[in-house]
This record gives sequence, structure tokens and C-alpha cells, in this order.
Amino acid sequence: MKQALMLALTILAFAVASPVAAQSVGPVPNGCYKDLSGVISCPPMGGDIVVTLSGQAVCGKGHCVRNVFGKVTCSSLPGGQATQDIYGTAMCVGDCEEASPAYCQQLR
Repeated sequence: MKQALMLALTILAFAVASPVAAQSVGPVPNGCYKDLSGVISCPPMGGDIVVTLSGQAVCGKGHCVRNVFGKVTCSSLPGGQATQDIYGTAMCVGDCEEASPAYCQQLR
């Protein structure tokens, strides 16, 4: 019984440690996101970065909010604020626009 428990713990420890060991070690700048393939995405100056429910980084020119369905809406102005009312409707300084991976800066 004790050997079976030790074997199970060893397998569990290996399963948890394996994905961590497979990732490359390197600094990710503050405020940026590194995906599983190693691509580092950073928001534009005055903008925001949000990771979608599918794990993709999307950015906005200003600050962003995510609704309960996962849609990310951002202010169209650099440094512009975005918020939601109690119904989930986005309100932004300037105009509101959907976040996009195209607004993110890719580091290699």
C-alpha cells in the first residue's frame, strides 16, 4: 500500500513538473504576456492587454473591459478609460472598439 502511494505521488509530481520544465526560461517584460509557444505580446503605449478565454492575447489602444461572454472592449484613445454598467454595456472615453491581436506588439 505504501509503495502504491509513493508511486502515485511520484507520477503526480512528474505530471505537474513536466510542463514547467518544457517552457523556456526568460524574462517577460512587466505588463506583457508570453503564450505557450513562447511569443511575447505587449500592449501599445497607454493601452491594455487581455488574454481571451482561448488563451490569445488581444490589445486595445486604451484600457479594456471583458464582459461575461468574454468579449473584450477597449477605449479607442491611448490611456482612455473603459468601464461597464450593471448590464455589461461598455462605456469608453472616446469611442469603444473591440480589442485585437493586431494592436499588440510582438517581441521575439
